[in-house]
Amino acid sequence: MRFRSIIKSRWAFAVVLIACLLPAVYFAFGGASHADVSRAETAAQGLDEYRYDLRFLPDEMALYGTMELDFTNRTDNALESIVLRTYANAYQREENSPAAIDYFYDGSYKNGFSAGSITIEGLWWNDAIITNWRYSDDAQTVLHVPIDALATGESGQMLLRFKLKIPNCAHRFGYSEGVWQFGNALPTLSLFENGAWRTDPYCAVGDPFVSACANYTVSILAPEGFTCAAGAAVTTEKTDDGLRFRTQGHALRDFAFALSREWVSASEKVSGTRVTAYAFDQKTAQAAAKYGAQAVKTYSKLYGDYAWPQLTICMVDFPAGGMEYAGLFFISRAYSAPDLRATMELVIAHEAAHQWFYALVGSDQYNQPWQDEALSEFAMLQYAKARYGQSAYENLLYTRVKAPMQENIVSRITPGSPVDHFGSYDDYSTVVYGRGAALIEAIDTLTGNANAFLRAYCDEFAFSFATRNDFERCLNRWSGMDLSPLVLDYIDTYIN
Repeated sequence: MRFRSIIKSRWAFAVVLIACLLPAVYFAFGGASHADVSRAETAAQGLDEYRYDLRFLPDEMALYGTMELDFTNRTDNALESIVLRTYANAYQREENSPAAIDYFYDGSYKNGFSAGSITIEGLWWNDAIITNWRYSDDAQTVLHVPIDALATGESGQMLLRFKLKIPNCAHRFGYSEGVWQFGNALPTLSLFENGAWRTDPYCAVGDPFVSACANYTVSILAPEGFTCAAGAAVTTEKTDDGLRFRTQGHALRDFAFALSREWVSASEKVSGTRVTAYAFDQKTAQAAAKYGAQAVKTYSKLYGDYAWPQLTICMVDFPAGGMEYAGLFFISRAYSAPDLRATMELVIAHEAAHQWFYALVGSDQYNQPWQDEALSEFAMLQYAKARYGQSAYENLLYTRVKAPMQENIVSRITPGSPVDHFGSYDDYSTVVYGRGAALIEAIDTLTGNANAFLRAYCDEFAFSFATRNDFERCLNRWSGMDLSPLVLDYIDTYIN
């Protein structure tokens, strides 16, 4: 995620430098092969299956839905309960809402606080109704569903009927300025890890979401005139009740979408992948699609082919830079301004990198947030180098990596601190993005090719989950050296 103030001195300085170079630089990609779509299709075999049937009622500020989940117990023990994450409930009250912190409040709640929620209207397991489900947290984002003991390797089916109350809120989940965004809004499985279900709170700083890849089949009924942006290709058909959007995604780590009557779109095809951008004017949509395609081609060459047939860039209204999901990312509508075009390119480059370092290779974004953010930040620097040359890269390296290493952070936090240790987004950005990326730069300096290591990392952990120990083992094996002390120095050492 790139949750940063739009007007931030390091960004402003960096994009001016790149913008100055833009007219004089020609970038020839070359060498990237066609995306191997079968990677996702092969990875999809045997995964859990979600089927959502949704009805969107904008006049009611509501979305009604059913979720069918085909679940297999892949743990070593019989399971007597399943945990779902109902993140939409975090928006019920100001004290829990991730959009209600001072950093975001005025930009998110432009008309004052507005509550959002998910109401469970019915729940069944293998056709038997479940009435004794319960929440275990105050924010009601951790839903425990008791089931008959499910042995290792056995499967079952859950049916859930629910209603989403959509807040008037410019954030991951909510409505603002003609766009309804549904990021981390649909109910999904928690991750079972180390003998227990993950129950991390929905922190306001960072991306406190950890999930496994699954397959998604989604149908959304909406009124006439709407466009749907999603993490997989969308087909549209007219019905007596409006428009029916259908989409199917293989081996996705999550499913997010957004709806609007105000977008225009532009697309580019690159290496077998369709990159589609939705924005509020044609020039912005075309620029976003171009930048997204350039990022896909650059990263496919560096880190391995983009694994899905579609990448969607969706312009929404929230006081942030961007937010990644599998096959989709949101960017702020503030980038419609022509003078922010260079900033938009860097944000798109960062968010597109998350398709490798988050969507393809999962990691613990709650306890080790650097493991996707720092890697994506490093990849963005590689994009700038490929597109604008060594001088632009070195200037960005200074503003995005070297300067954060020199800043005074009062709190004793490091890139390896969990997200709940960070009290502000500025500190989070400086430490996790900047100082975290410094580790990858150090690996690059020491070994001469951190990109080759990151490609090996992507190859080994594609569609799976890499712990910090996995990262270090892969690094040591690839480099032929014990670089764990280097990781410790950059990730866990407090810098005053």
